[in-house]
This record gives sequence, structure tokens and C-alpha cells, in this order.
Amino acid sequence: MRRVEFQLRPAIIVLALAIPITGFLVAQAQPPKAPTQNAQHVLIHMKEYIAEIHETQMGLELADRLLRSGVKVTMWLELRAVRMADNRIVRPAAPGSGARPFSDIFKSLIEQGGQVLVCRHCAGLEEVGEEHLREGARLVGVDDVAKAIIEADKIVDY
Repeated sequence: MRRVEFQLRPAIIVLALAIPITGFLVAQAQPPKAPTQNAQHVLIHMKEYIAEIHETQMGLELADRLLRSGVKVTMWLELRAVRMADNRIVRPAAPGSGARPFSDIFKSLIEQGGQVLVCRHCAGLEEVGEEHLREGARLVGVDDVAKAIIEADKIVDY
């Protein structure tokens, strides 16, 4: 009888170790679950246009890249940056090789589902009316800006 107990102990020990290890391996082999949350939302806040041309290019390009990566992007234009939404202003591109014209990037943002919020007060000071806005841009007040800030996961200032 003693000999039977001795042979059972190793089997019990092996089973005691094998069950948790097997469970761990099975859990690791499961395909990852689809994300249940919406895509991340980034608010890009822009204040300048011509005075900081390189900064403007960087903000636009970043917004475009984020959208291409599946991130939801809202651009909030205020102060002099409202001029980016003015269809009367043509700015070919920032200095440097490979730079895309601002109008092309802006159009790409809208085509990919990006939102462009233009401060109504600032647009008035810069003489940018509703009739001057590029397609996809919209004039907004403080309530719309507050909502965009609340909904954003991240805010990037340019």
C-alpha cells in the first residue's frame, strides 16, 4: 500500500502544476478581443497661421497622419489660425522640400472625416465670414469649443 501512495504523489504534483499552466497557455492562445471603445479623439488647437508658417504646417500634417491612423481628429482654429479656413487665401506650402500645399492637407482632413471648428469671434475680427469658409469648416461659439474639449482624449496645442 505504501508503494501505491508513493506513485500517486508524483502524478498529483504533475496534475497540480499542469492544470494552471494549461489554463495559462490556452488564455494566451486566444485571439485578442476587438476593442469595444471608440477610436481615440485628439483635439488640435491652432492659434497662428502666417506668422508661424512651420508650426502651421506641422499641425496640419500631424492632424492628417492621426486621421490616417484611425484617430478621430478635431481641429480648433482661433486667433490668426482662422485664416486657414478662409478659401480666399491661397498658401502654397511651407518652405522646405516635400511640403504639401495647405489647401491640399485641409481638403484631405475633411475627406478623412476630420472636423474643423473655427472660432466665430476670431473669424469676425479677421473678416472671415461663413461665405469664406473652406468646405468642411464651420464657425462655432464657446459652447461648441467646450464640448470639443470635453470629448477629447488628448489636446495638442500649436
